[in-house]
Parts: sequence; C-alpha cells; structure tokens
Amino acid sequence: MLTYNEFIELNEDMQTQLLSLEGVCLEVSRNSRKFHIELYSLYGFYCEIYFNKENEEPMYLRSFKNLKNLDPYLESIDVGELLRIMEEGL
Repeated sequence: MLTYNEFIELNEDMQTQLLSLEGVCLEVSRNSRKFHIELYSLYGFYCEIYFNKENEEPMYLRSFKNLKNLDPYLESIDVGELLRIMEEGL
C-alpha cells in the first residue's frame, strides 16, 4: 500500500496501472464540456480518470485527498436506498 505522496511521485503509467489493479470504482461520474470523469478510491485517497467524450480514450488522471473535491459528485449520489434501509431498520 502506498501513501498519497508516494502515489503522486509515480509516473502516470504506473499510477494508471496501480489504479486499475487496486482502485475501487465508486460508480459516480460527472461531465465537463470535453470530458467524462469517473471517480475511484485508492488507499484512502481519490482519483479521477478524465475520458475524452469524443473517442472515450482516457486522457489523464487526477488524484486528491481533500474531500472538498468530492462536491461535484454529491448531486449524482442517490441516498434513497440508504434512507429506506434506515427507516426499515434493515
């Protein structure tokens, strides 16, 4: 397991390989004008993969620890099922 600082010191190819092997896709995404962006968790920090909307090729990877960077994803998270479970006590 790597720390965030050790991860960001790796070259992008190594980061991508490690993310594909050890990362957890969080099943949330967002869009910008040019990119489709998917969120992953890895060793206690987060990574985004930016995909070109035109050809779906991965363009670059961005990693972060600051939870404020998760704000763009909050609108896409459906908490309805969680609320139902809490209400029913399951």
